[in-house]
Amino acid sequence: MALSMEEQRILAEIEQELARSEPALAARLAAFGRPGRAALLRSARSPRVLVVASLVALVLLTVLPVVVYALVSLRGLPRTVPVRHPAVSAQHLTSVPR
Repeated sequence: MALSMEEQRILAEIEQELARSEPALAARLAAFGRPGRAALLRSARSPRVLVVASLVALVLLTVLPVVVYALVSLRGLPRTVPVRHPAVSAQHLTSVPR
């Protein structure tokens, strides 16, 4: 239902008085009329955006659990000791050349 001219005039006077007396409050209340991030996201619902977002979600939902599972399973393995080179034997290290 549209406002009458008199009601629009009264509303404009109230708005001007509020802006004059409480500019910070008027600025915060004016933000309600502006489209926010949610409105921008709703307007960007093209089929291409939905397909790309679905594929990204699918990749994240499949790759992330596999990586977490691999890290958790590798965490329980014992740490390995360094392996010596096979050409260097213990006998060769203990003998002193004469």
